[in-house]
Amino acid sequence: MSINVIDQWNEAAKAFSEEQERSSFARLNKSIVTRRFPKLHGEKVLDLGCGYGFYTDYLRSIGGDVIGIDGAQAMVDIAKEKYPACTFMTSDITQPLPLENGSFDIVFCNQVLMDIEHIDGVLNECRRVLKVSGIFYYSIVHPAFFGGNWTKDETTGKAGKFISSYLTEETSENAFWGSTTHYHRPISYYLNAASDAGLTLIRTEEPQAYESEDRNPDLPLFFFAEYRK
Repeated sequence: MSINVIDQWNEAAKAFSEEQERSSFARLNKSIVTRRFPKLHGEKVLDLGCGYGFYTDYLRSIGGDVIGIDGAQAMVDIAKEKYPACTFMTSDITQPLPLENGSFDIVFCNQVLMDIEHIDGVLNECRRVLKVSGIFYYSIVHPAFFGGNWTKDETTGKAGKFISSYLTEETSENAFWGSTTHYHRPISYYLNAASDAGLTLIRTEEPQAYESEDRNPDLPLFFFAEYRK
């Protein structure tokens, strides 16, 4: 992460951690992760971009040997206070990680990559620290549908999103928890970047996210992908 992005997340840390405890979208994200990882058996897990530590603690609670790492010290401070039984480390995850080659069975990266400007180095580091046949699992907001404005078709009455741009890479600012930078890239960018890093795609998931009448349930909010080294 560049220094300004780390500063943004330091400023946003408190509001982000509090909002995630209330968010229905965060609950959906958690349900997808818990279904995929219901139980671990001592696997070494790296929670990359761990934020306030929820998933570090969850993965530990189901039997993982987990370390959470994040570039924002304020996030790590909250994580340490909320989850004192967990191990956390502060480190810029866009730089070489202070971790040994082939030391993890799983690298878990939840809702992080779309907030990083250059992900190639991050993915290369994920591959480096994974054991042979290790799993790289990530989620992002769905780049095809995260942007745009909700609208309703006057003829059918169905809700949808007006998307004016998808293929073009763009940088924007989110204001959900304070100002944080978002990097829009099409799904092909993420798939190709992971492939270029030497990771093999196993599966993807685009879960249903919306339930209200004014938001079409057929449009996903998240994109999940799992790879193997």
